Amino acid sequence: MIDQKLFILGILLVFAFVLNAIGVFTPCWIVDSFGFTSRIVPYNRYAPLWFLAATVSMYLSFVLYIFMILIYTYSLLIVHRKGYSRSVKKWFSLITNASGMIVCFTVLALILIGVNISKASNSSDSYTLGYSAWLCVASAVISLGIFFNVVFFVHKECK
Repeated sequence: MIDQKLFILGILLVFAFVLNAIGVFTPCWIVDSFGFTSRIVPYNRYAPLWFLAATVSMYLSFVLYIFMILIYTYSLLIVHRKGYSRSVKKWFSLITNASGMIVCFTVLALILIGVNISKASNSSDSYTLGYSAWLCVASAVISLGIFFNVVFFVHKECK
């Protein structure tokens, strides 16, 4: 039987991963006033350098979610076999570090895109963040919840 806290953590991980995957791979990152959209996947080699940095940042957040799900699965097996022990604490710490890095990478990408599209906006054309960016923001907020959930969970259970 799986512990309720671990089950909720797994649900949060999968939900945040799905939101991030949809956000990264959908075409509506930047929307102009005429309704044209811009995407980060695949990368446009003629885009400015700040867009490359934002794209790499979001790719890394996607890879970190995959890494987190694999670590969660492994730590779930350890808890199922041996219970909560000190040996599983390091795996939960890796989940905490990965979720913190995901939040940082997402915030970095949104700051880069947000600042630069506001500079590019003028009276004839304005740019805004599209739904893809906001899905990644929701994913980062859930990842922040995962961060605090795992920190308190490890402190309480793994002694």
